[in-house]
Amino acid sequence: MLTLTIVLRIVALLAFAGLTLLTVSWSRGQAKTRARQDRGDRAPLVANLTAFGLFFLSLLIFSSSPAGFTALLLALSGSLLALMGAALVVRCRAELGAAWSFAPKADQSTGLVTTGPYRLVRHPIYLGLALLVMGEALAFGSWPALFIALSGIVPTLAWRARAEEKLLSRTFGERFEVYRQRTKMIIPYLL
Repeated sequence: MLTLTIVLRIVALLAFAGLTLLTVSWSRGQAKTRARQDRGDRAPLVANLTAFGLFFLSLLIFSSSPAGFTALLLALSGSLLALMGAALVVRCRAELGAAWSFAPKADQSTGLVTTGPYRLVRHPIYLGLALLVMGEALAFGSWPALFIALSGIVPTLAWRARAEEKLLSRTFGERFEVYRQRTKMIIPYLL
C-alpha cells in the first residue's frame, strides 16, 4: 500500500511537471511568431506564481505519512483529480492555438476563441489548474497545501480571469460581451 501511495503521489506531480514542460515548449514555439499584441496587467500573474511557489513548498513540508488506507485513498482520488485538471488544461491550450499566452494578451488576428471547452466557460484553463492543485494537495494529504490552493491559488486565478476579461472586452467589444453573457466564467452552468 505504501508503494502504491507513493506512485500515485508521483503521478500527481508528473501531471503538473508534464504540463509545465508542454507550456515551456509551446512558449518557445510562439516566441518567434508573435506580433504586437495588446497585453494585460501582469500583477495577477506574479501573484499567481507566488501562490504556486508557496503551494509546492507546503507540499514538501506538510505531507502526511504515505502509509495507511486513508493515505492511499487520498493519493488515488487526488491523482485522478490532478490528471483530469492537467488534461483539461492541455485540451484548452490546444483549442487556443496561437491565441494562447502565459501572460494575458488579446489580439484581433488570433480572434476570440469560443469553441471546445470555451463554449461552456470563459476560463477553463483556470478550472483545470484549480483541479490540478487541489488534486495534488489531496494526493499528498497536505491540508496546508489545500488551504493555500483554496485561499491563494484559486483567488489569484480569479484575479487573472478578471484582468483577462477587461483586456478581452477592450479588444473584442460587443462580440466578447455577447460571449460573456451566454457562458459562465469558470464552472460550467454555475459560476
